[in-house]
Amino acid sequence: MAKNDITFYYFDLRARGEISRLILACGGKNYKDIRFNFEQWPEYKPKMILGQCPVLELENGLQLPQSLAVARYLARENNLAGKNNLESAQIDAVIDTQLDTYNKFLPQFFEEDETKKKEEMEKLLSVNMPILVENLQKLRQAYSGKNSKYFVGDSLTWADLFVFDSIQQLLHGLPGAKEKYADQFKEYLDPVTSDARLKEYLKSRPDFKVI
Repeated sequence: MAKNDITFYYFDLRARGEISRLILACGGKNYKDIRFNFEQWPEYKPKMILGQCPVLELENGLQLPQSLAVARYLARENNLAGKNNLESAQIDAVIDTQLDTYNKFLPQFFEEDETKKKEEMEKLLSVNMPILVENLQKLRQAYSGKNSKYFVGDSLTWADLFVFDSIQQLLHGLPGAKEKYADQFKEYLDPVTSDARLKEYLKSRPDFKVI
């Protein structure tokens, strides 16, 4: 992947687009980061291959939609997808486990029934988050290299980046989560925040926006 040959389209928030930005930052890749707000979306929507985003556009104009398809492609291109097929599958298992909770979290920002929204958020905090903590611990114990701080093997992969990003969003957007779970998740956040390749991006990226 050459420099300046790709464009990434997504809203000016994190949500489902930030994982790809993190991978690109970790890989040291220059790219056009096209961000827009919800009022500007109708201008971009007809230009997207499926009328949705995020979208990665290559130099030849080919567009790749779907957030995880984009992230997997970028992870492979930037040597963050595991050293072999088994590690790649283990990475997917970590990400899919995180998605079990994350996919219950994001839709709540669009829930118009405030009573239902509150109930679902409380369920996430009291039921889903403890399960997530336990499951992530099990997977890291099984897949991490000897004395490694990473989820799979002995080097940073996009599993670490995905868990980092979605955990940050959960701690920020789920009422009570930061107070109750921040300490338990710290060991998963530190390997990313301390990575020299990511420090500048994490320092300079826009203020936190979940939705």
